[in-house]
Amino acid sequence: MGKDTKDTKFMLALYDMANERGDIYMPISRYEVGKKIALQDRGVNAICKLLVQANFIRKEDEELVYLTEHGFSLVKNLRKLS
Repeated sequence: MGKDTKDTKFMLALYDMANERGDIYMPISRYEVGKKIALQDRGVNAICKLLVQANFIRKEDEELVYLTEHGFSLVKNLRKLS
């Protein structure tokens, strides 16, 4: 995954939003994340489908998504977090 792809931006934004709320695994509205990175709902749905298949995120329900351990590892690699 490249650094500036929409999926990468989505993952980083999801992490940031959950982290700001105090729990990196907190379910967040996929559309709220999409708004943050200027992505339309159709794009959000397409990206979420791919990220779920890759096991980077899981769905809580039709709207809420959250990071998996695998997704957090990806974010750490992208951000070079310790």
